[in-house]
Amino acid sequence: MNKKWKLLSLGLIIGLMLLGCDLIAAETIPTPMPTPVIDPGVIAEANLVPADHVTLRFAMPGQVAATLVAEGDHVEKGQTLARLKNTESLEAQLKSTELGVMEAEQNLQALEDNARIVAENVRVDLATARQGLVDAERAWDAIDTEDFIETLDDARLDLIEAQKDLEDAQENLADHQELDEDNPVRQQYEDELDEAQAAYDDARWAFETLENQKALAEAQLGAAQAAVADAERRVEATQDGQPDPEDLALADANLAHAKAQLQAAKRALYDSTLTAPFAGKVVRVDLTEGTYTSPSEAAMVLADLSAWYLETKDLTENQVVGVEEGQEVTITFDALPGKTFTGEVESISEYFLERFGDITYVVRIRLLETDARLRWGMTAEVLFPD
Repeated sequence: MNKKWKLLSLGLIIGLMLLGCDLIAAETIPTPMPTPVIDPGVIAEANLVPADHVTLRFAMPGQVAATLVAEGDHVEKGQTLARLKNTESLEAQLKSTELGVMEAEQNLQALEDNARIVAENVRVDLATARQGLVDAERAWDAIDTEDFIETLDDARLDLIEAQKDLEDAQENLADHQELDEDNPVRQQYEDELDEAQAAYDDARWAFETLENQKALAEAQLGAAQAAVADAERRVEATQDGQPDPEDLALADANLAHAKAQLQAAKRALYDSTLTAPFAGKVVRVDLTEGTYTSPSEAAMVLADLSAWYLETKDLTENQVVGVEEGQEVTITFDALPGKTFTGEVESISEYFLERFGDITYVVRIRLLETDARLRWGMTAEVLFPD
């Protein structure tokens, strides 16, 4: 009996000890907590580009006369970089068209300056024309009368009668033409013919004088009426001292034509030269003097290296909504591991690209720090933090 209780007591003690060990273990071993996942933001790949760059080409084909810069040269805006041949003739043509514009401008200015003088002159012309019309009307009135018409008719009849007498005298002489020249009868007919011829000439001159007076008076009246009408038109056209609209339109057209020729000459000369559109560095030259080039061939590459930018096309529509202009980003270049740069989002394209089935947008980032080892085209990783 005692032995049995001893065994039971021993078993109870062992059980309590095991339970105590479990309780101690439960108190000393904490339950592991889940590790929080930190989202670093959006990461995109970008390439380094200068502030501005352009591939230059000649606008017209031709033979290269001179290349005035070399790779690595710094140039100013508007500086001539290269020229094609025959620029001298184009420069001469430009000078000629400039002179043509000056002349057209002077003619237009003279027309405007002299408009008041012209207006006064045409008013004088109108007064003169009207007085001339009065004189012509008086002259016509003096002719256009019954007395003058009767005198003209009488002169016509006198002419007809004198012509008949002349013909009779010619026939009489012809009938006695066989007589000797000193024959009195023949001499009488010759004298009668001379008298008839003189009478005919007097009658013809008298008739033609009267007839010409009438025709002249009538023509002068018509001319005077036309002169008044023309002067009145010119006075109307030059009212308020303004140039004649037709003359002004012609002068304006001449000036416009001269300016068009000037622009064409400038364009031809410009197309024969290669000029820098902005200040920068010549990073590539593909021209060789003496060779031929065309608008399809690259001549030079000019870059503005005063600032560096990164451009990425990797941001999808879901990612770009978390990016905004002015946002600061962290940049790491593949060629410069271990070194980070800071940049600022300058612009986000309004238009989209479709790349590998995704809708993406171009983001341009201005590099706030620089390094002499940076080169155009280097790849970088851009972190857009949340």
